[in-house]
Amino acid sequence: MKKTLATLLLTVSTAVCADINLYGPGGPHTALQDAASLYTQKTGVPVTVHFGPQAKWNEEARKKADILFGASEQSALAIIRDHQDRFSEKDIEPLYLRKSILLVKPGNPKNIRGIEDLIRPGTGIIVNDGGGTSNTSGTGVWEDIAGRKGNIETVAGIRKNIILFAPNSGTARKALETQAGADVWITWADWAASNPGTGEMVEIAPDYVIWRDMNIAVRQDADTEIRQFAAWLRSDEAAPAFKKYGWVRQATH
Repeated sequence: MKKTLATLLLTVSTAVCADINLYGPGGPHTALQDAASLYTQKTGVPVTVHFGPQAKWNEEARKKADILFGASEQSALAIIRDHQDRFSEKDIEPLYLRKSILLVKPGNPKNIRGIEDLIRPGTGIIVNDGGGTSNTSGTGVWEDIAGRKGNIETVAGIRKNIILFAPNSGTARKALETQAGADVWITWADWAASNPGTGEMVEIAPDYVIWRDMNIAVRQDADTEIRQFAAWLRSDEAAPAFKKYGWVRQATH
């Protein structure tokens, strides 16, 4: 009896202490870290969020990833296809949305108030674009915004003022902070919320704004504990951790 009880306690202890490891890009990580902390407090299950450019964590994730997360559908698909021995693209599940914004230098010296201002001569624009070599959720967003109203002149005007196609958000953020000619970064609301000292957020009008999701994929052989955490991320209890950074289930205008 004692041996049976000891074995049971060891099994329970091992299950409780088993880490859940998430891997994905910077951006969604801030909300996921807050959510993971809440879940650990609630259940005692350690959850670790590994984040950054894919090259930073990709090899480790091949062995340790329980959940992969993405910051858009197009970037998530590329990540999952690089890990298709343990993950399936059919299992990508959208969780929350966030909107595109304009992030300008502190004080907004160019007085940028909306998309039309990006066409003005002398406005230095930063956009994200993986260029086919890196997975960034911002790829193509500037074009989607500029083309929303079907006016090629808006697309051409903004295209002319782009001074940097950044391979990732870290590079874009640094450029906004350090380059004299950089006036505005077309980015996401969660980046502004997570890095309040970088610049000032300018809202994009509803008829131009773009929304993209954050998502997760659970490894195909995941145990019940991992799947319970993934399900909890969709719960009303977890939602405030995401809303804090601009992630919502339903857009409001």
